[in-house]
Amino acid sequence: MKVANCNKLRIIVVSPSNHFVFTPMLASAATGTVEYRSMTEAVRSANGMIEEYIEGKAVGVDVDNKKVTIRLNKLLDDYREGEPPELDLEYDHLVVAVGCKVDDKGVPGASKSLRLKSCDDARRLRTAVGECFEYASRPGVAGPQNDEERTQRATFLIVGGGPTGVELAGELFDLAEDVTRPHVGTYPRLKGNVKVVICHSSSELVPQFDEPLRLEALKSLEKKGVQVILNTRVTEVGDGYAKLSTKKKDSVTGKEIEREESILPVGLSVWCAGTAPVSFVSQLLDQLPESARAPDGRISVDEWLRPPMKDYLLGSVIVLGDAASAMDDDGCLPQTAQVAGQQGAYIARMLR
Repeated sequence: MKVANCNKLRIIVVSPSNHFVFTPMLASAATGTVEYRSMTEAVRSANGMIEEYIEGKAVGVDVDNKKVTIRLNKLLDDYREGEPPELDLEYDHLVVAVGCKVDDKGVPGASKSLRLKSCDDARRLRTAVGECFEYASRPGVAGPQNDEERTQRATFLIVGGGPTGVELAGELFDLAEDVTRPHVGTYPRLKGNVKVVICHSSSELVPQFDEPLRLEALKSLEKKGVQVILNTRVTEVGDGYAKLSTKKKDSVTGKEIEREESILPVGLSVWCAGTAPVSFVSQLLDQLPESARAPDGRISVDEWLRPPMKDYLLGSVIVLGDAASAMDDDGCLPQTAQVAGQQGAYIARMLR
């Protein structure tokens, strides 16, 4: 959007959020290292020459007639009643950059865990982290006899060893080290009680990256003091605990022989495991050939980020970011902000 030539293009932006977020900084914002204004930019000021910005959500699409249905955001809830209106927009080219959502289906209690996908999530997490420190500092758990209870209240579990989980684990541990410094920290009495645990179902962290980066991520977290639990799934999240299921392999064959169940006492859990397509992606896929459906539910695209379509419609829909399953010589591109940013700039230049 920032790169597009608005002298030649009539651009209409539709988004339920009126600002852009640089997602790699969300973990830093959640711990107070970075302020929100440093990682956000208002949609309207990103490119003052765009035709129009509509604060709403795409809820339907008609590929054959080149039309999108928009449901406007519900505003001023305390003063106005009724459902927000819907409108239809016609397009020549539809650029789909709707991202993805957190996939927490099938795990009891996971929906109650905090997450880290937006500025609002970062604000909630920052507040919750501070409350955990306060909860672990209450007079009722003071003294050496309550050391175990203090540790439970100040244990942070991060579910998922992808980029978000790894970044958050490092930031949380740095925060814990800072606030528990003797004499100068805010919570010096919690020194030795704060634990940061990252739980990942695979055998390596950030599996979408190259092997040297995967090894460096593990080495860096363990060097800091983060507890890394691999080959382990979280099967339930409850009030003050998480149930874990760890894969045990045969030392000779390497095959799974059993799963070991355990319970981890926690004060706060953050769900960073797995992503799933948003409903708009599913609606779009229903109108595309079956070859457009990637194995993970995203939309397969070619080198020009076009999904397979009828010949006369080819190129009218372009998909990028987390919603797109784009391939290069090394396989599927990772779902990161860096990839999405490069794709966006490429599309803006291509549409000129």
